[in-house]
Amino acid sequence: MISAIIIDDEQAALQALETKIKMYCPDIDIKATCDSSKSGLLAIKEHQPDVVFLDIEMPWMNGFEMLDCLGNNINFEVIFVTAYDQYAIRAFKSKALDYLLKPVDKDDLVATYSRLKGAISHFSSEQLSELTKEMNKPITLKRILLHSMEGIEILDQNEINYCQADSNYTYVFTNSAKKIIVSKTLAGVEKLLNQNLFLRVHKSYTVNLSAIKRIAANDGVRIILKDQTEIPISRRRKEQLFEALENFNF
Repeated sequence: MISAIIIDDEQAALQALETKIKMYCPDIDIKATCDSSKSGLLAIKEHQPDVVFLDIEMPWMNGFEMLDCLGNNINFEVIFVTAYDQYAIRAFKSKALDYLLKPVDKDDLVATYSRLKGAISHFSSEQLSELTKEMNKPITLKRILLHSMEGIEILDQNEINYCQADSNYTYVFTNSAKKIIVSKTLAGVEKLLNQNLFLRVHKSYTVNLSAIKRIAANDGVRIILKDQTEIPISRRRKEQLFEALENFNF
């Protein structure tokens, strides 16, 4: 039997993966399911699993940071589970370890299960270091995948006019007047965006530079988008915006 722990802060995703593992991976014995990095660390120390199914984006600390806390005590295989495809495209292209893209597909899970049965190889601190470096590089993907309240939205970045923060959620507004609610902070969404195309102009707003129609100066400086949406500009970001617009290739 292969002992396993599942760590994911989204309860629905946690339960769905647990159910699929029990249905399609008979040799995997799930020792614990954890809804936070903190409880995951405790479960790893208690159960010493062969494999950990680990979500990447979690509050308090993400999956990479959680592994970093273990230092050289990573005596298990790691299968990252992510809703954000840029990790699959870039951080995992070396095939040094495995990943599953949310929502987890049965065939992908079975393929991962077959590899696990073949040989259990332990994830290393060197692999973690390389993945962390990759994660911190700017993202330059043309299309992005957003895990919304209604499912998964795949958008060309040029379709996005602006993003608005609302506590731990972000509203993504498209040029077709669609509003997508994403269960990530604005800073988390910004990690997915092309930094040459988008700019934070206010603590609550990130704007697509190509969507800007003019800068209005009456009654305070603000941005007017092509769809006539008005976006505030914070004082400390005004010069940065002007500089970005001067250098932007419209």
